Amino acid sequence: MNVFKHEIINDIVIIDGLSRSGKFYLGKIISGIQGLEYFIPNSEAERIIQINEAGTLTDHDAASLLTVAINEAIYSMAIGRNINMRFDDGSSILNSFEKDLYLRRQNTGSSGDNGLKTVTDNKRSSVIMLHQSLRTIDMIKSSMPKSKIINLRRHPIDLVYSWIKRGWGSRYGSDSLSFDAVYEHEKGLVPYYAKEWAEDYLSSNDYEKVIKSIVYMTEEESAVITSKQYDICCVYYDNLIEEPMHEVSKICTFLNRLPHASIYKTVETERRDTSFLSQREMKMKYISSGIQDKILFKKLVNLGMIYEENINKESE
Repeated sequence: MNVFKHEIINDIVIIDGLSRSGKFYLGKIISGIQGLEYFIPNSEAERIIQINEAGTLTDHDAASLLTVAINEAIYSMAIGRNINMRFDDGSSILNSFEKDLYLRRQNTGSSGDNGLKTVTDNKRSSVIMLHQSLRTIDMIKSSMPKSKIINLRRHPIDLVYSWIKRGWGSRYGSDSLSFDAVYEHEKGLVPYYAKEWAEDYLSSNDYEKVIKSIVYMTEEESAVITSKQYDICCVYYDNLIEEPMHEVSKICTFLNRLPHASIYKTVETERRDTSFLSQREMKMKYISSGIQDKILFKKLVNLGMIYEENINKESE
């Protein structure tokens, strides 16, 4: 017996990308596009996707449960329930140019179908943030057929460095603040995405675990983007920092929507000055000092070169 599958309430925009790729930064910017709700991180949806990716939840049941999770998130946002108002949190509605709208929802008490009308009658699209979910794109599309996916890509060297600094070579299963699905192997615990190559993962040191994870997910992500290129809008973090309005224009074209006038203020507020080249030289030295497998490091460097080539193509 399969889980019953509902229909999704409204059109969905998905922000996706590997962890630490800058999705909260992107979310704050694109939520300034007309007709988009402020973005919603949804951990329940992510764990459904993770368990499905690991092969322990069928595509049909995963799609059905994902629809329920997303619909509940949409409804909660529409009626002002569970709204994040923490001042220094990127997902807080206080960062939205429409923060007064969300505060009104919270205070008016509308619920049921009347509450949903604030979204559906105005043809607003909900924005859902996911992490590294492209490998399950077919299942996601069966749950949300009209969803549009914006994938944020970041230089593999930057990702590896950030993951190492955050302790993602050792935190899985040992840290109560690690919320991803973790699987039990006879030799130890592995994150959901490494279930099929658990022994290789567990035989590596912390630095190598991170590199192998980023290499694996980047290659898988690239394969999906190549095969589904018309369904996905790729945004590169370097370009988002250095030419944000160019990326906003590309996203607006993909979504067939216009930017709100407030987006320029958001971009200016969120602008970050950084020297990618000099920082990466430092990061490469730091990463290479902690690994024994130099062939693995070379593979990471080659992935970085591909990333840089893709940025150059975008600029042509």
